[in-house]
Amino acid sequence: MNPDRPKRSVEQLRESYEETLDALRRRVEQLEAAVAQFQPDFDESAFSAAWHSDSPLERNRADNVLSSFEKTYMLLMDLITLSVKLGRRLHAVNVDASRSPVETLRELKILSANAEEALAIQREVRNSSQHVYVELTVSNLRRAVMLQLETSARVIHAITAWVDSPDPMQQEGEQRP
Repeated sequence: MNPDRPKRSVEQLRESYEETLDALRRRVEQLEAAVAQFQPDFDESAFSAAWHSDSPLERNRADNVLSSFEKTYMLLMDLITLSVKLGRRLHAVNVDASRSPVETLRELKILSANAEEALAIQREVRNSSQHVYVELTVSNLRRAVMLQLETSARVIHAITAWVDSPDPMQQEGEQRP
C-alpha cells in the first residue's frame, strides 16, 4: 500500500465492491457469449481452428474468449481483495498480512479447496497469456475457461454471502465439492 495514499473509507470500499460485482456480472455474461460461439460445449477443435486461423475475424472470435477470461479472472481477484479489505476494516477479519486474500478466504472457509485450486489454474493460464503468449495452448485456455465458468458463480455467491452477512466471522461460504 502506498503510505502517501489515504485509506479508503468503508463506504468507498463498499462502493468499489458493488461496482466490481456489477462489472463481474457483465463480464461473465460476455464470457458466456464468447464461449457460445464454439458450441456444442465449447468445442475444442472449433476453438483451436479459430485460434490458429489466418482470418483476423476468426482469430477475433477466439480472442474474445481470451479477453473475457482474463478480465473475469482479474475482476474475481478484485472482488476477493475488496472483500478481505472490507472484512479487515469492519474488524471481521484478523489475518496475517503475509497471506494472500485467496488464502485468507480459504482459511476462513469462505472458499473451498476446489475454488482455490480453480483460481490457481486460472492465474497460471492468465499469466501465460500475458507473459508467454506463444506458449499458451488452446487446451490449457479451454480448461481454465471451463473451470472459470463452473466455479465463478459459487465463488461470487460465497463472497457476497459472507460480506453481506450480519456477522462475517460466523458465516461459512462455499463449501460444496
